[in-house]
Amino acid sequence: MKLRLFGQEQVKLKKILTIVMVTALSAITSISCNRNEDVLVTEIGVSPPNRRVVQTSQGGNLYVQGKNQHVRGDLQGAIASYNQALEVDPEYSAAYKGRGLAYFDQGDKQRAIADYNQAISLAADDAEAYNSRGNALASLGDHQRAIADYNEAIRISPNYAEAYNNRGNARVTQGDINGALDDFNQAIRLDSRYAIAYNNRGNARAAQGDREGAIADYNQAIRLNSNFGPAYNNRGNARAAQGDRQGALQDLRQAASIFDNQNNRDLYQQVMNNISELGQ
Repeated sequence: MKLRLFGQEQVKLKKILTIVMVTALSAITSISCNRNEDVLVTEIGVSPPNRRVVQTSQGGNLYVQGKNQHVRGDLQGAIASYNQALEVDPEYSAAYKGRGLAYFDQGDKQRAIADYNQAISLAADDAEAYNSRGNALASLGDHQRAIADYNEAIRISPNYAEAYNNRGNARVTQGDINGALDDFNQAIRLDSRYAIAYNNRGNARAAQGDREGAIADYNQAIRLNSNFGPAYNNRGNARAAQGDRQGALQDLRQAASIFDNQNNRDLYQQVMNNISELGQ
């Protein structure tokens, strides 16, 4: 998926630089350690549009149309369809939530939050809406309120692996690495094939200096998703820190190839810079 640089902020923990990025269906956070300028990429879980929705009304048909347009990457078309669905049924909470995700993927976080607020006001027990609003708040740097939303999502749905993963990401930005590890562990217990959580736990372990543990997690993320560019990038950084130059170069080249195929120029260029430095 195509990524776009959103912004950056400094946090105190080991002088970690956090860079928030956005994809069509998920948000990406990359963490660069000042010691060597490597970039660790951390993913936020976002539930993608689901095509499997029963069409039972005019509003429902328009809602499904919007979901399908979103899946195809037609965000403007999706928003137009959600607008029409809400004209037919102004209390259609799922349409607000769907439109919020489309706005989020467009980079309009404030409109996304407004739609999630409306969805929650109509369906106070919608864990996915809280998780999505948490992601939007986190992307704006409001990690405390994001954590509050993830907490609510978990309270409503205790087996919601994405919410644990996302709360772990927010805790990392606040310097709570142990709390983040607890969350990533729980996400993995709930979904043993959750490659994103393995990748993110690897980053948390790397922040603690546990390179072997980090590499083990990146290995598992790659086993689960052989086209997971962030995990190759992160494993390459960990291998470089261990002095394994050839292994690092192999991983970084694979990450660069994946990012290039995804037309992600930001991470592609960063990885190519790291490859150039290792080649010297």
